[in-house]
Amino acid sequence: MVKFKDIFKSFSAPYLKTSNEREHSDYQLKYDHSLRVLENCQGICESLNLTPQQIQTADIAALFHDTGRFPQYFKYKTFKDCDSCNHATMGVKQIIRENLLRDLPKSQLRIILGAIALHNRMEIPPHIPEQLRTVTKIIRDSDKIDIMGVMLVHMNESKHLGSVALMGLEEKPDEITDSVLASVKAGEQAIYTDMTCINDFRLLILSWAYDLNYTWSKKQMINRNVVGQIFSQLPDTPKIARLYEPVMNHLNS
Repeated sequence: MVKFKDIFKSFSAPYLKTSNEREHSDYQLKYDHSLRVLENCQGICESLNLTPQQIQTADIAALFHDTGRFPQYFKYKTFKDCDSCNHATMGVKQIIRENLLRDLPKSQLRIILGAIALHNRMEIPPHIPEQLRTVTKIIRDSDKIDIMGVMLVHMNESKHLGSVALMGLEEKPDEITDSVLASVKAGEQAIYTDMTCINDFRLLILSWAYDLNYTWSKKQMINRNVVGQIFSQLPDTPKIARLYEPVMNHLNS
């Protein structure tokens, strides 16, 4: 993967080098995130019975999955797709436009681009090739596991209001949006566009437990104490407390 890490580094370098201090930290956030998603991907792949070709395909897709975040932030100064563009689609276009993965066989490149295009969808489409489905599932899990940790750190900071990483949501200590709470209660993934405050974002992250595809991923959510951190930051109310046991039962299943 050294070659592909060098390609990704060269692609992101102009954004990092020409940005001001605030912008640099946001670009760096996505650069570091991409490397950690690759590490998560490697952990999942080690837990599965995959061929070397499948592993390489998943690793490359993981590393380049957020390529679109760089031109997205450059143009719109936000990571909020609904206020700018679909960063997954932009990433596919950027990879093709700059010919970043030109040395790969076309069949492998199609899977990588497909997985990148699908990694941020609410659901994986039902009728796609099995190889693409596998890589997409790996990337989605790898992405979610890292985002959980990154977001919880931002949410726990005292000066996070207006943070680009938190999509401009504000801390409203006692507020919860009913539709977000209902999604988690139903064991379903909450919807980004329903969020109106940071507590909703916490619940959305909690809801990702129900969208994880692999045992490795579920164990990481437990081992990294993601659930405990989320509940420590949420209002201490009975309706929130009732969410804990079902989530933990699902992660341990």
